[in-house]
Order: sequence, then structure tokens, then C-alpha cells
Amino acid sequence: MALRTVLLPVDCADETALVIDFARGLPALGVRRVVLAHVVARDGDAPLAARVDEARATMQEMSAALEGAGLGVEIRVGTGDPVDGLGAIAAEVQVDAAVYGSHAKSIADQLLVGSVSERLIRDADVPQLVARFDLLRTLADPAALVPHFGEKLVVATDFSLAASRAFMRVIDLPKGVVKHVFLLHALDPALSGEKLRRAEEGAEFHMRNLQAMSAQQGITASVSIRQAPPEHAVLAELDERRATGVVVGTRGRNAIQEALLGSLSMTLLRQASCPIMIVP
Repeated sequence: MALRTVLLPVDCADETALVIDFARGLPALGVRRVVLAHVVARDGDAPLAARVDEARATMQEMSAALEGAGLGVEIRVGTGDPVDGLGAIAAEVQVDAAVYGSHAKSIADQLLVGSVSERLIRDADVPQLVARFDLLRTLADPAALVPHFGEKLVVATDFSLAASRAFMRVIDLPKGVVKHVFLLHALDPALSGEKLRRAEEGAEFHMRNLQAMSAQQGITASVSIRQAPPEHAVLAELDERRATGVVVGTRGRNAIQEALLGSLSMTLLRQASCPIMIVP
């Protein structure tokens, strides 16, 4: 499915300008329309209607930069819980993906105070393109990250259904967007001997199939198999390849499960040196 319409949640804070700048590059991925969305909490000192009007006026100013990049913009303002409200907007307008900025909260912060972007990612049923605010701050032009996203793209796979959906999303991007894919699989660090040999052979078989599918789409793909925890393997691959983007599938673990079991997508959200596409 092409990424034509995306949801762009904004909180009308100072960091929103960074996300807007990042989103100006979205036409490079085939995006044509942005739904600029904000949810106003029902509790607050000012009357709710006044706060809704203020948010709408602020978002109207934001839309100019996106329209200048050739994007159609629709403004939506909801009320109530941010995650529930944004989810309702996304379902109503039937977006193909969502684009966020992330504060890269620690697990402790996430458990104690939560993170709207991380809650959205866990609950999402469309792909999420995420960039950390601290990464965006280092760039003169955050929009330049998007056209370069597919130049050196790491695609992590454990051969699950979620990982397969992530891979298919990559090869369905507009022709020419993806220049080189680094297909990565992480083997269990505890394996040894015959079990390790069989796991390596099975992984190589699956990876060659993915490599052939990439070639059919005109995409050059390299294969990498590392014996390490998935999050360590992906971070090492990103560093060694100087990756411009990374794509992973997610099983939507909640914050408690993450603390106990670990989560590749959440680890990347906090540590990746490039934008991340997370595919549910």
C-alpha cells in the first residue's frame, strides 16, 4: 500500500517546529496529504472551546510550511485523551501511516509518566515513521532526513509475520526511494554447536529469498546474520553501515512487558541514529 495520507500529531509546543520541518520531506516517500492533528485535554484553566480555537489557529500557521513543500493539509482538533483522540482521527480519515517526533524516554519515565508517541506506536495499526527530537535538533534541515531514508536502509527480520509485513512495506515504497537494503537477522546468543549451525543455515535460506525478492523490485540487498540480542545486533548494524534509516516490525508489547522482556522497536526509538519506520 502506498503512503499517500499520513497523520501528523502535534502538541503545539516548541518542539512541534522540528516535526513540521521533518515532515516537509515526506513527498519524497510518495506522501501527498498530511492530517495535522491535536487533541486538547478536557481539564484545564481556560474554557475548552477557547483552547480548541487557539490550537486550531496555531496549527493553521504550521500548515503553511507543509503546503509550501507541496503537501495538502487537513487540520483536525479533538478533545480528551491524546492517544484515544488521535486514534479516532486516524481511523476517521483512514491514514496510511503516522509521523511522530519522540522524546526517547527511558523505561522508567515511560512506566511512571508515559509517552504519547510510544503509546501510539504500541497501539497503532498503520506504519509509524519516527525521529527523535534530539536527532532533529542537530540538523540544519530536518526535512533532508526523509529523502535519504532509503539510501542505506537496515531491515531487521526474525521471519515472523510482523517482520514480513515490515519487509513488504519497504519494497512497496515508490521506485527509487530505496537504494540499498541491509537485511539483518539476529541469532540467539545462547545457541552453539549443531543448533547454531542449523539456525545459521535456516536464516541464510530465508535471507536469500528476501534478497531475491528485493532484486525483483530493483533494490540491491546485502545479508547480515549476527549472533547477538536483536537490539544489540541492529544498533551495531546501524553504526557500521552508517544507516540512513531502519525498518522493524512490532508485536505491540506494553510498557511492563518491555521492562521484563525488552523491545527492539522501543530500544531503537531511544537510541537509533536515524529515522525509524515501525510496522505493526
